[in-house]
Amino acid sequence: MSTNLSKQKRDDLIAKIKVIRAYIAAAPQDENTGNLLTYLSDLESDVNGKKYGLVFEEHQEAIDETLATHTPVLTEEPDLLLDHGGQMNFLLEGDNLAALRLLEKTHRGRIDLIYIDPPYNTGNRDFVYDDCFVDAQDTFRHSKWLSFMSKRLELAKHLLSENGVIFISIDDREQAGLKLLCDSIFDESCFAADVSWQRTYSTRNDSKGIVSEVEHILVYSAKPDWSPNKLPRTEEMNSKYKNPDYDVAPWRTDNAYAPGAATHQGMVYAIQHPFTGKMLYPSGGSCWRYQQSDMLKIMCGWCNYELRNLHDEKKRASICGIPISEVRQDVKAIVLSEPLEISVAKAQMIYNRGPWPRFFFTKGGKGGIARKTYLDNVGGKLPTNFWPFSDTGHTDEAKKEVGKILGDMTAFSTPKPVRLMERIITIASQPDSTVLDFFAGSGTTGHAVLAHNAANPDSHRRFILCTNNENDICRSVTYERIKRVMEREGYEAGLKFYRIDYVPIDRRLYYEYADELLRHVRELVELENGINFIENAEIAIVLTDEELADFIARPEAFAKCHTLYLGHDILPTGDQEALLKEREIIVHIIPDYYYRELEG
Repeated sequence: MSTNLSKQKRDDLIAKIKVIRAYIAAAPQDENTGNLLTYLSDLESDVNGKKYGLVFEEHQEAIDETLATHTPVLTEEPDLLLDHGGQMNFLLEGDNLAALRLLEKTHRGRIDLIYIDPPYNTGNRDFVYDDCFVDAQDTFRHSKWLSFMSKRLELAKHLLSENGVIFISIDDREQAGLKLLCDSIFDESCFAADVSWQRTYSTRNDSKGIVSEVEHILVYSAKPDWSPNKLPRTEEMNSKYKNPDYDVAPWRTDNAYAPGAATHQGMVYAIQHPFTGKMLYPSGGSCWRYQQSDMLKIMCGWCNYELRNLHDEKKRASICGIPISEVRQDVKAIVLSEPLEISVAKAQMIYNRGPWPRFFFTKGGKGGIARKTYLDNVGGKLPTNFWPFSDTGHTDEAKKEVGKILGDMTAFSTPKPVRLMERIITIASQPDSTVLDFFAGSGTTGHAVLAHNAANPDSHRRFILCTNNENDICRSVTYERIKRVMEREGYEAGLKFYRIDYVPIDRRLYYEYADELLRHVRELVELENGINFIENAEIAIVLTDEELADFIARPEAFAKCHTLYLGHDILPTGDQEALLKEREIIVHIIPDYYYRELEG
């Protein structure tokens, strides 16, 4: 048995701490000895801390300081509203840590798919921390990056639905650290895959060492044993299915046997060949795939068969890999019930005319037995952890997509291709899923959701994108791309643009800023429910008793409304409730959890 040296060191330190504690406890007690005992407890807790996993220096960001004294709110930019019918989607401009805090109020446990493409921390000034680029000379650049990611992934975990899954793009530099971080946050049992995406279609001749062709996409699910959707079948896959016997559908040759001979002895027996008369048995350790009654019906499709005891216990015991004394005694064989020449003639007629029974004989009828697998009965393609550029696009394709849409090939330097996001959307979401990308960048995720909905009539997926406006990215790239794609392709969808603002709360009583927060509730209601109140007479929102009275008093608004969102502390009068009921208006009470933790 190996010796755990680290445990020995910890136990030694704990023993020394206990000696020091006993010495201090025996000394005259004052404020200093009390403080020392507290310090020892802190040291003991640290010594007994994490035994395995990722260790990094935690760093505070400027946004942490802001969120300590302010609460984030959403403010709509009404001039940027896009409404072409269909699903309403959302773009949030601002720090994504604040955005995730807001989404935790509106979408906790409700996001089915998260995809993020965070900064890769290459050391080439691609990662901004506290408004400063982190370069290769920063001795804490890995800790800063992991600290930055940890805060955001902790919140992202809370957003995932029961069947939710998160995909995270990264390259070799931070892959190892990110994997350990995600194992800690999402749990190692929820690790689903480390996908290798072939990001380039040609290798660089000027590269030194081993050329890097792939990037990683780490995949974690909300619960263990997540099962992805299958991919559509390709023409190449379908081309393997033929129909040489004029059957009802194309098929391919499959194995006639299944494993488990010893535990399925009733399915281990001989079947007599209708062309040669030879007794055919499953291969060693195998059994026939169907029950004997089903196999008898199938074989009677060639000619007449019957069950007969061949007293072949020795042969069947050999196939099952058990002593002859343990083999079943009552298993009969499926044998020809007519002379061989008659059976051959009948079977040959079936072979020439078709269609052949489900189990057939290869090599013109003279070979072994095989099984048909019909194209109609097979599902799609199982995704693997290698995604070639031929299926999912490459970086050059992605740059050209963005350049073509925006008319500027330099608009965004590191986009992902739409085909890559299409693959993720296909295998990891359902028709009514909400897809979140809180490192939205050029907006590929939103573009891919729109394209997927357009190509699949039963799909009603919606997206939420978050990005800061560094170098005017959010407005000039992310928003502009979604806008142009909607208009160019005629997509039936909408987009609301929210700016993240901050309301100061430090050392103020809740009632002192409650009215200010109330002015930002509409946006949260819209975000949570995927709706738009602006210029939409069918839905309305009232947040005070005065607003409710005014709403009911306006016949032109009251008559058209069918859904009303009502502030949680509003108490309608009896007459108001009767009028709402008479108009058959559906009333939703706005939750009180948006800012509940700030009260008091």
